[in-house]
Formats: sequence, C-alpha cells, structure tokens
Amino acid sequence: MAEPRLLIWRDTGHFDRFNDRPCTLCGKATPLRSQTNEPVHKVCAEAWNAAYPEAPRHRSGKRDLGTVRFHDDAPTTAKQPAARSATPPSTRTAQPELLLLASEITKE
Repeated sequence: MAEPRLLIWRDTGHFDRFNDRPCTLCGKATPLRSQTNEPVHKVCAEAWNAAYPEAPRHRSGKRDLGTVRFHDDAPTTAKQPAARSATPPSTRTAQPELLLLASEITKE
C-alpha cells in the first residue's frame, strides 16, 4: 500500500462539536466529517486514499487535492499581506547631547 498523503482539513465544517458519529471506515466514534458530511477520521480518510490510488481525483486547476471522496480543502488566498522588504538601516549621526553624556561617564 502506498504511503498515505496527509489531507489538509482546515475548514471548521470538518468538525461537529455536538455529535460524534461512527466512522464509515473503522466504526469508532468521531466528530470529524468529510466535505460531503460523511463521518470519518482524518487518518482513516488518508489511509483510504492511499489504498485506492485509482479512485477519481478532485482537482483545483492543475493541483491534485486527493480523491473525490476524501480531499483537501480548496486552496485559499493569503489573508495576510505580503511581508515588507527589509530596508537597510539609515546611517545615523550621533546626537550631541548623547556624546556629552558619554564623555561625562568616562570622566568619573
């Protein structure tokens, strides 16, 4: 069997905080749901995808998101603005009053 590829389930719709239901693959209780609201553990869904590599695929553009039955959430655009490029520190000139304080410290 192929190594399971981890699914990306970030959407809150994958978690039902009120009702645990039996996983359709292993039968144990789970609060997790697939995109089609099928109760399934994420690890069970990943193992199923690895066991059935020939299953129909779910794609977003050219990106393979997994099988139609169990797949990643659709890619989202970045919500954070891109980081600003670092600007080199400006050349600072010493302030005269700081130089005066430094000279007073060295006299003591």
